[in-house]
Amino acid sequence: MVLAAVVIADADGIDRVTFRSVAARLGVGVMSLYNYVPDKQALVYGMVEEVAGELRLPEPTGDWRADIHRLAHEQRALLQRHPWLATESSHLQPLGPALLALLEWALGVLEPTGLSAQDRLETIAMLNWFVGNIVRGELATRQAPPPESEQATAQAKELAELLATGRYPRFAAAVTQSGPPDPDPRPHFDRLLDRVLDGLIGVRTAGGA
Repeated sequence: MVLAAVVIADADGIDRVTFRSVAARLGVGVMSLYNYVPDKQALVYGMVEEVAGELRLPEPTGDWRADIHRLAHEQRALLQRHPWLATESSHLQPLGPALLALLEWALGVLEPTGLSAQDRLETIAMLNWFVGNIVRGELATRQAPPPESEQATAQAKELAELLATGRYPRFAAAVTQSGPPDPDPRPHFDRLLDRVLDGLIGVRTAGGA
């Protein structure tokens, strides 16, 4: 049942996941599904737990920063494979074996930082929030229709004229220094992730920088 719901959500979006659509895919009666879950929210919780099991959690290397980068990229890929997950993940999510395995792994990876268990849990939550927001932005960009060429040209011209006024020197300098966007999003993702890690954990490291 849960796997059928995941397939529907991946193909058509979470709104198309209903007891009726799941029952139709499984070839069973709608009412029979209530023997397994009481409502759609419980079904979605099961879906989140199911896809969390796709995360690969290798043996920690001892370099906590490198391990967290690997996890963040795993999470990003997971969210991109299952776009509905970016909106359906919640702090209310019940903890099953897959999510507990993730938390146990991340808590162990972060032990060399010297953070308390509570601080490590909060760090994990903030990292989940960071990755989720990055992917939500990526998905929104991917789904947005491309601007008309004339509209894009007009927008670029308007921005250039605003910057030419000299009223926004810091932004103009930042645009000039940053150069054109990198077609590979990974370096940008890693840079932002390192800044988040620096802010959350600071220089208190014992296992890699």
